[in-house]
Amino acid sequence: MQEQSFPRRKGLLTPVSVLVLLILPLVDLPSANGSCEFPSSWTGEWYQYGKSPVTINTTVLGDRACVERTDDKYVVFNIADNCYQCMIINGRHENVIQYREAWCTLERKNLEELCSVITSDDMLYSIFRINSKPISCPFSGSSFTFTYNRGYGECTMPISLAEKCTDESKLLLKYQACPDVEGTESNTEELQCLAVWNDGRNKYLVGTLKGRNVQSDPYRCFLYEEKPHHQGKMIYLLAQSGDPTCNGLTTVSEGSPTIKLTKVDKEHGRCKYPSWVTQHHDWHSLDGTKNYHFTNKNATLKIKAQAQDINSETFHEEKIVCHNVEKYPNENMQGSKVKLVAHVTSGCDIGYVCMIFHKRDSNIIEIQQSDQKAIMPDEACSISDPSTMPHMTLISTSLHQRKCPNLGRYEILEFAPSHTLSEAVMSRRQRRSDLSRTIKRRTWQDNTEDAECKSTNIQIGCTSSDQTEMIIANTCEHEEIAYFCHGSWEEKGTWYTIASQRNSEFPASLGQTFCFSMRLEGVRDRVLGRGGRQKQQEQELWLSVPSRICQRNSEDEYMYRLSNQGVCEDLTKAASSAAFAPSLSQPLFTLSIAAYVAINTLCVLLWR
Repeated sequence: MQEQSFPRRKGLLTPVSVLVLLILPLVDLPSANGSCEFPSSWTGEWYQYGKSPVTINTTVLGDRACVERTDDKYVVFNIADNCYQCMIINGRHENVIQYREAWCTLERKNLEELCSVITSDDMLYSIFRINSKPISCPFSGSSFTFTYNRGYGECTMPISLAEKCTDESKLLLKYQACPDVEGTESNTEELQCLAVWNDGRNKYLVGTLKGRNVQSDPYRCFLYEEKPHHQGKMIYLLAQSGDPTCNGLTTVSEGSPTIKLTKVDKEHGRCKYPSWVTQHHDWHSLDGTKNYHFTNKNATLKIKAQAQDINSETFHEEKIVCHNVEKYPNENMQGSKVKLVAHVTSGCDIGYVCMIFHKRDSNIIEIQQSDQKAIMPDEACSISDPSTMPHMTLISTSLHQRKCPNLGRYEILEFAPSHTLSEAVMSRRQRRSDLSRTIKRRTWQDNTEDAECKSTNIQIGCTSSDQTEMIIANTCEHEEIAYFCHGSWEEKGTWYTIASQRNSEFPASLGQTFCFSMRLEGVRDRVLGRGGRQKQQEQELWLSVPSRICQRNSEDEYMYRLSNQGVCEDLTKAASSAAFAPSLSQPLFTLSIAAYVAINTLCVLLWR
């Protein structure tokens, strides 16, 4: 049986709900006990299949006006058909009302006489509240496998998957196509649960569906049954209505389609994030807009990201559960690099991703995460190229000062995008020109026209005994910007340094933290002895502007080309600088102690 609207008289063109409100005051409606009202909780706009939105208040239900009531039995006056009828109405849920009705009669009769003709076999009509508040779906668990049947046989292989979204009122159904079963196809539908109720032994669910095959009238009704499995897993059998009604749902074995959900244990008890990550339960991005929280069991990561609009107070939330740790090919990483597969739930965007965690310092980590989500876990790391996965640099809530790399005193020679500097170096190498010619010098900000001020001094590790400060000073305007170094690492010849601007009003954990990249570039041969017999290739230090991310291979990244003006003036500091990272600073400062003294004396004179 299908729901049908009661036949209306021809020629009625005006919406019924408007007619009711206009005509009702003019009609003399006899009532029992002087009053008849519908429950006030029903007031609102409702959806009914085949009709315009149904308006309900305490006196009218769509095109029917309340005349007499006893319990769930109502005598109503049908404005559209100018007749009386009985309605048996039940509020199943705050979002669902169902009713049966008798035929209209032109003569007013008492309630018992009008209602006695209604039986349980009569048409059951369902109406659903518009813009209703969703409820949590009644299925215990977050992940399920399922099979389904659209009337041509059960689709069991490949298995289909269902998962709860971040919002537990939504369930994502990922249908797989079975090659040997007609009427099956790969498709994804999003079910949002709106109401559940029991009618005797039967359990019903009403929700809305979104998907390629649901273009309009998204409401669907489900009859469902919980059935414990012999292996201890919970199974849910569902029969879905073929239209926005609850008609024809008498058994879970007959529906359009029928679905068999089996709960999957996705607690991932054996998989945990690296201990050097979870030693701090809270991390955040350099700009402070993303917060990463690891739960106490060290298996679940929750990300809360602020919307891109800085004036917006909305947040995007993501749940990432460790699924399995993969053995990374490089055994020399000594635990500082871990590759794993994780299950991601971001709204209703659900799947498996590949993740790589890098330990940079006790308070600095980096995470790479694949953009593409896989349906099955074993596909997550095979469909993504780690070299193209972006890096997210995270810091803990407290940072420690660390020695800066590439210690020394420098002066800016040029400021340009990275690819422009690289092209200039290549061009000079090809021409074998001498770079000792005069080069336009620029300040850190380059915001002054005074030629005497076009000089900026940069000191790395020269102003404090622990060598943790980087000072950028304009020699004319006497302005200094100071940064504390918090940790550095090297990748493919480039050093990345996390530093915070020295400002007591804004601690590093509140978005005053930046990333600098540095790399050495050989640009010319420098004559060391008389007659040009001894030559050494002189290198320049290229330093990026401070950034909120540690950029990799970005040709548009702006760099400062720095000329070395000498080691730090304290010889003890210079010696400790050489011992700090010989593999990186030695190509720039491969000098004997005597050479250090000579260069240092010359630098002091030049500096004065």
